[in-house]
Amino acid sequence: MTILNQVRIIDPTTQVESAWLDEIVSARVPLLVLRNFLKPEVRRGVVDDLQQCRNSIQVSHYSNGALTTLGPYLAKYISAPGNYFTGFRDIQPLLPSSLTSLQQKVYQWVKQVLKLDILETANDVHYGLYAGSIVRFHANGVSNPLHNDHIVRDAAGTGLVVTEILHQLSCVVCLQECNDGGALRIYKKKWQQEDERFKTLGELGYQDGIKEGYESFEFRPLSGDIYIFNPAYYHEIDRVVGDTRITMGFFFGIRDKGMKQAIAWS
Repeated sequence: MTILNQVRIIDPTTQVESAWLDEIVSARVPLLVLRNFLKPEVRRGVVDDLQQCRNSIQVSHYSNGALTTLGPYLAKYISAPGNYFTGFRDIQPLLPSSLTSLQQKVYQWVKQVLKLDILETANDVHYGLYAGSIVRFHANGVSNPLHNDHIVRDAAGTGLVVTEILHQLSCVVCLQECNDGGALRIYKKKWQQEDERFKTLGELGYQDGIKEGYESFEFRPLSGDIYIFNPAYYHEIDRVVGDTRITMGFFFGIRDKGMKQAIAWS
């Protein structure tokens, strides 16, 4: 079953509403899309600049797929968090200034749209600054298996500052859309402890059986779209066809009950 017409699409002229953050956290609205915030020439400039980082792109292999990324993602380093921070410090000087500039602009737009007082890159008292975003490449034929993201669960016991958040959201910037496929599909099912029986060691994500009978929402991003959703709900990305699907993304966590302060990481 597919949930239709529930995406909320806004542009820079839209009147900001205070309820949007709660709607996304609760998944009453599965996806909030910021359209026309990012100018085409800025987006194209970032994509062109990424070519100089080819040697820094990493591929993480799993038995059922691979992740091709520029920059570290914390979930890969939970057993040894120090390696995540070392990896970020090593790659930071190599990242194009256009990417860093875009990250800050997106932070500001998200902060404005969700009426946050603070949205800043997380900083850990023991390890230092987190990576503020990550670039992902989905080439022709690549898909992203069914999964969820929940750092409080995954990093439990590490003492990392990101485990102190109350709610986790995901923000993705579509830098380059593919010719076909590549749609994001979100299921109306939030992770529960009992779901771990569907997890296979050494594989990405969860077995498809976990999504049976649950409604879903499908969204194929356009180049320049910025979209926000609750990643604790199961989601997947369809197989890409044609041009590489390139995105910049980050997680951000709400730290206070008033839902005004947030920290970001990749």
